[in-house]
Amino acid sequence: ELLGFGHQRSSGIKSGTVVDMDEAERSLRLAVDAAERSAGLTVDQLIVSVSAGRLASDSFASSIRLEGNAVDEVDVGDVLAEVHDNAGNEGRTTLHAMPVDYTLDGAAGIADPVGLIGEELGVAMTVTSADDGPLQNLENCINRTHLSVQSMVAAPYASGLACLVSDEMQMGCVCIDMGAGTTTVSIFLHGQMVFADAIAVGG
Repeated sequence: ELLGFGHQRSSGIKSGTVVDMDEAERSLRLAVDAAERSAGLTVDQLIVSVSAGRLASDSFASSIRLEGNAVDEVDVGDVLAEVHDNAGNEGRTTLHAMPVDYTLDGAAGIADPVGLIGEELGVAMTVTSADDGPLQNLENCINRTHLSVQSMVAAPYASGLACLVSDEMQMGCVCIDMGAGTTTVSIFLHGQMVFADAIAVGG
């Protein structure tokens, strides 16, 4: 539900990266002030769309033994935790970790394995991450305006959610967002984002 909006020339930002803290802070203050006046309310938290920090996605897979038992929520949590343990990269912040496909005894295409019986539960996951430094600079800039970051969202994921319908995400779709300073690409399949990338070239 759109309550209001505010837009401002993006000073202090180049290709999604903060290059001048004072100018970026000024632009942010003006944009938020316009949005507050448009919506008639006060903003104190932001969900931030991120295209900086060498945004990239990687695929990971893991599996656990079930010993012939039915899959429960604990098993799903365990197999997802296995991926998280192997997916961490030093100097990178994980923005999204999305299970793309579950397998049971090698059979793929399982959306929800809970309640199914088998010997081995596996999961394929897409992990989208970015360099720590640019994200910290962006968050510091936002904090200087006395706002807090509720969460950060990869820009290609946000673009896909904004303009694709569920059928497109399910059947398979590429979403290309050509901005002023960056171009982002996301691929959706079976209702999930399976690839994301960004290049520092725009309109």
